[in-house]
Amino acid sequence: MTGLAPTPTGSGAPTFRPVIEFLLSLAQALSARTLYGGDHPSLTGSRARAYEKLQTALTAWPSLRLTLLDNDLVVGRQVVFEMRQWELGERLSRAGVQRIEFTNDTLDDAVFGELLGVLHRALMPSAPPLQQAVVLDGVRLGPVALLNAEEQDGSRSSPGAPGTAPTDESPLLESLIAEGLAEELDAMQWISDEAGLTGRVPMGEVEAVIRSLSMAMQAEQATLLPLVSLKSVDQYTTVHACNVSMLSMGLAEALGFSSRDVRSVGTAALLHDIGKVRLPVELLTKPVALTDDERVIVRRHPVEGARLLGERGAGNALSAIVAYEHHVWANGQGGYPSYKFARVPHYVSRLVQVCDVYDALSTERPYRQGWPRARTLQHMRLQAGRELDYDLLLTFFDMLDRAEKRQARAS
Repeated sequence: MTGLAPTPTGSGAPTFRPVIEFLLSLAQALSARTLYGGDHPSLTGSRARAYEKLQTALTAWPSLRLTLLDNDLVVGRQVVFEMRQWELGERLSRAGVQRIEFTNDTLDDAVFGELLGVLHRALMPSAPPLQQAVVLDGVRLGPVALLNAEEQDGSRSSPGAPGTAPTDESPLLESLIAEGLAEELDAMQWISDEAGLTGRVPMGEVEAVIRSLSMAMQAEQATLLPLVSLKSVDQYTTVHACNVSMLSMGLAEALGFSSRDVRSVGTAALLHDIGKVRLPVELLTKPVALTDDERVIVRRHPVEGARLLGERGAGNALSAIVAYEHHVWANGQGGYPSYKFARVPHYVSRLVQVCDVYDALSTERPYRQGWPRARTLQHMRLQAGRELDYDLLLTFFDMLDRAEKRQARAS
């Protein structure tokens, strides 16, 4: 298993420890630079240790890329949970240093001194956040969108001098989209397999996938779904889960949810079909329409998903609710599972349902081609106020319209 899924012990994959040790020593060196000047032993000693730790980190992680966003440290494309809410990381992110990329496997000591100087000046209380990408010999740093815009345009500033990058909307993790979110799909498949085998949902890995999908969602606001294309019928469940998660986070952002709540919605959306791990796989990949008896079996997945997530405890209550309700009509009068007494589903269940229906109709299925966008939207309009929440549908359509206009301006 590669990417975001756990790497077996002894597999030879690099650990985060050298990177963590470098970052902790970097924090000490920057603190010493604030407290001392000249050739003070504390300053020179901490600087030497940080440089040594960096060389070790670059040996373990060639072409090291660090991203600092929303209190998280991302190494490459993997969240380092041990460094969550790292104080220096939060300060650097606020100062506009959201990405540090080491483009060589080694870094000259003099350039490291320049890097320390740039970081120290950016952290000064009176300094404004960085508005341009700084490019040194072997390292680049600055706001994430600006660094990514340079790569999108194929432009780089000359080594050794700061350069100004374009300011248009750019991907936050450009390589994710370029590679079709392959690692995230692999990770989601691993999560599904693990849940099916053990009866437990590995929430740590789910959170890592959500972090990557959140960044990809922000990157893809100028495009229309499906974000991830189906390459084989066996991929449908994981592709659908990732698309619905990104759509749901986009809709939650459009509704003004906080960043934490956006990710909670994304998690619930990613796991909305997790109950399917307890169904026969041949039904999920059947190349023709299901029979009535087979449809009854497949319709068990909301209950199975709620049971699976409910076993994880109260912390997964929202995901369990959404898994249970995402096929119940917004007006409570139809869908499945059926209730003895009609009730309106949870607000987030209705939100995810809108995104679920859109992607389910738009994406190629094992037994049919995806619908054209116009047909999909017309079907959804006919379900407004009945199967789909009317107000949420209006916001969803507005989100798609804005994305289409951005796409038109960019083309």
